[in-house]
Amino acid sequence: MKSSKESISIKSIDYEKMMKFGKILSKGLLHNRLHLIYLKGELGSGKTSLVRAIMRGLGISEKIPSPSFSIAEIYKINKIEIIHIDMFRIAFPEAWRTEEIRSYLGEDENLIFLEWPDKASLLPNPDLLIELSWSNPSNPNGPREIKISGNQLSNILDSLESHELKKLNYE
Repeated sequence: MKSSKESISIKSIDYEKMMKFGKILSKGLLHNRLHLIYLKGELGSGKTSLVRAIMRGLGISEKIPSPSFSIAEIYKINKIEIIHIDMFRIAFPEAWRTEEIRSYLGEDENLIFLEWPDKASLLPNPDLLIELSWSNPSNPNGPREIKISGNQLSNILDSLESHELKKLNYE
């Protein structure tokens, strides 16, 4: 059955369940050829941790450092390059267009996780947008809310095992 949802929200998810969600989501990524996944959220909200969980689910076993200082980290699985980009430290909103990031975005066979897309301008539209926030802003170590939208959401949901996703209490 095709899903018609424009977005899903996962309420009050703790760190452990967020890591499980990343592994569940990776199964959907394996069945669909996604190119761009953007992650938004405040500093420390779990963007890099979620990407790590997804990458582990995809089969990346090496150390997965944060690309905060390097801007981009590249991994290979089978014949696919997985590129993890962090735009937090780019000098100006158009900087991605003159740096190596532009070449990564131009290769449709790459799977790209891009954190802080709001720091850049004129980026292409993502296949998925994952937004993370704290359930209770006064408790930054507490559970998070995750909202996922994008033009590939229905394909991802259709390819996931619904009983696994339902355990995470999404709407």
